[in-house]
Amino acid sequence: MKIALVVHDYHQQGGHSRYVAELATRFAREHEVHVFANTIEPAGNTSIRFHHVPALRTTALTTVLTFPFFASPAVGRDFDIVHAQGVCLRHCDVMTAHICNAAWHAARARLGNLTWKDHLFDSVATPLERAAVRGSGSPWVIAISERVRQDLAHYYGRVDRISVIHHGVDADRFWPPDREDLRQRLRSRLDIADTTPLFLFVGDMRKGGTTAIQAVARVAPAHLLCVSRTDPKPYRAEAVASSAGGRIHFLPPTNRIEAVYPAADALLFPTPYDAFGMVITEAMAAGLPVVTTKMAGASECIRQGIDGLVVDDPLDVAGFAACMDTITRDEDFRRSLGATARENVRSKTWDAVAETTVRVYHALCG
Repeated sequence: MKIALVVHDYHQQGGHSRYVAELATRFAREHEVHVFANTIEPAGNTSIRFHHVPALRTTALTTVLTFPFFASPAVGRDFDIVHAQGVCLRHCDVMTAHICNAAWHAARARLGNLTWKDHLFDSVATPLERAAVRGSGSPWVIAISERVRQDLAHYYGRVDRISVIHHGVDADRFWPPDREDLRQRLRSRLDIADTTPLFLFVGDMRKGGTTAIQAVARVAPAHLLCVSRTDPKPYRAEAVASSAGGRIHFLPPTNRIEAVYPAADALLFPTPYDAFGMVITEAMAAGLPVVTTKMAGASECIRQGIDGLVVDDPLDVAGFAACMDTITRDEDFRRSLGATARENVRSKTWDAVAETTVRVYHALCG
């Protein structure tokens, strides 16, 4: 097959980009693969053919509006399958829904922290997304979780021609042979003793950062490490206000996140909404128990009390603190959760994701 994969950015760091990179690398073993993107950081397979797509990247909104304008004529129709990531093309055969914008906006509205920019983005992005998944000739949709499938049905009325395919995880990458050394080095850098309970938060701080800080404040002597590109200033202030300032640490994002997981004892991710949340399955692959919410798509991979703990309400600070306290006090339970979590995700490979996705392609090609 001749396959076109369309995405704003192509790299290995996460999200839409990582998804396309993982699929493109595997598809290229047997198919002719073209990637259309605005920024391109190729790695590994050189048989993939890359095409630069211009776009105005001033804001997320300008990206959403301008990328399809240039991508649509660049891609054309000379492919067996055109696979777009969200609303980044006028016409495609397959669209992966990496988020439901209406659900994300509603979740944040419940927190009461939306800005005028958020409302402006929603007023444009949500109608575009609705039109893409409901319009005539709409593509086959791949939802990255059952959470997303339900949201597309609830907010947009999309119920047919849809497949749920979870993201994969590289279990070997998140189990480095020098785990102990990595643990000691990062803890030493942060001045955290090896015996001190350390919880890890990775990603956009809007996805539960405040709740995580407030929960850690209730669980002395636990510490929290936040790895995020979000400006930490307001969250440092929240840490001080919660009397946990000395126990909250911030680091910028890294393209070697596998070197961070070994330093932690558990992942704390109280997100109000996440279409999937790769950090959850990555932490599980690293042998960490996960404390998260049912609003995260990847919580579908967790068996309650067996390889993780799922809290119903993303604002239930007391509930998260109770889970953390249990993990902190019961070392055997914590180790059991982590070991079972790793075993659980070992079969959730990117190879399996690629194989399932290709089956969708073949079904469409007849």
